[in-house]
Amino acid sequence: MMKLNHLLLALLISIGSAVVNAEPMMFPMQDRPTAKNFTLPDVNGQATSLSDYQGKYVLVNFWADWCAPCVKEFPAMQVMYDTLRAENIDFEIIAVHAGPVSNDIESFLEQVNVNFKVVLDDTASLKGWKVPGLPMSYLVNPDGELVYQALGAKEWDGTRMKKLIAHLQ
Repeated sequence: MMKLNHLLLALLISIGSAVVNAEPMMFPMQDRPTAKNFTLPDVNGQATSLSDYQGKYVLVNFWADWCAPCVKEFPAMQVMYDTLRAENIDFEIIAVHAGPVSNDIESFLEQVNVNFKVVLDDTASLKGWKVPGLPMSYLVNPDGELVYQALGAKEWDGTRMKKLIAHLQ
């Protein structure tokens, strides 16, 4: 009887893990609106526009350095970015810092070794984007349409993102 209880417990734990991992990484957008272009300075002061990435898949991630879930997902976003680029997928990430920037942002970005684009919207005034909370992410297709969205921190994964992109092609 004791072995059966242990077996049942192990089975329940594995089923529970599968259910947690089965949550969609992003949810499809039904109407596929056109992504609103923006031009913002990056952390080095260089102007960056969404239109600079026309013809590529772009994950636009709204975040803030004071937002613990935002900070937590950055390393996984970097791994996903590296994985997809290594597989020659035209994929970019633009992380839009929403609101005033602390002095620690540069050290944070160096610490997590981010090499995707980080831009600053220090007044959180970006128009045309629905950002009900942070982090908020959108996947923009090569035609400039918003095709997927995600609210809250995600366990970003290159394989799952590759499947989302493949589904769109």
